[in-house]
Amino acid sequence: MKLFSQTALALLFSALLALPISGTADAAANPITPTTAPSNVAVSSGAPPAAYLQTIKTLQENKYGENEIKSFVYQVFSLFDRHAEISQLLLLFAEDINMVVPEGKITSHQEFEKWYRDIGLRYQSNAHQIERIDVRIPAKGDYRVDLTVHWQALGIDGKYTSHRMRQQWQIVDGGGYWPRIISYIAEPAR
Repeated sequence: MKLFSQTALALLFSALLALPISGTADAAANPITPTTAPSNVAVSSGAPPAAYLQTIKTLQENKYGENEIKSFVYQVFSLFDRHAEISQLLLLFAEDINMVVPEGKITSHQEFEKWYRDIGLRYQSNAHQIERIDVRIPAKGDYRVDLTVHWQALGIDGKYTSHRMRQQWQIVDGGGYWPRIISYIAEPAR
């Protein structure tokens, strides 16, 4: 089905090209006023800043960059929030983990499994909201995370609980797709 002939389309296109670029009709259609003045955004034409060069060097020397580590942290908390299968979490924690949580110290996958099972038995739901996250990469393959998380949960008994926790993680290259957490220290935030 043909709505317009080629001649009609050509005339319409010519008429559109003849319309003024500025004016009251355009102002109503486009609230962004056109400008001929140069942008006030500073763009240096010299060498890149040292911070940028350091970021690029870190990306080149490491398997993961700062944003990938942040993404990993969010992934871990999303698994905790959904009370994922333990097998999914164990892939992300080293066998000889150094983990300190309010319930005690955890130093192995077996202890982690017990802690995780006990949490599942005490709480029907929980959620982690990251309020602050800082990542440092002090050496090749060594990632340090310092974060504040707001943990909220509803107990099996229906009681709501809420804590702000400061957590410090040490993460290393895991050999697979994800890195591995070798140290996970959680304490009340101040």
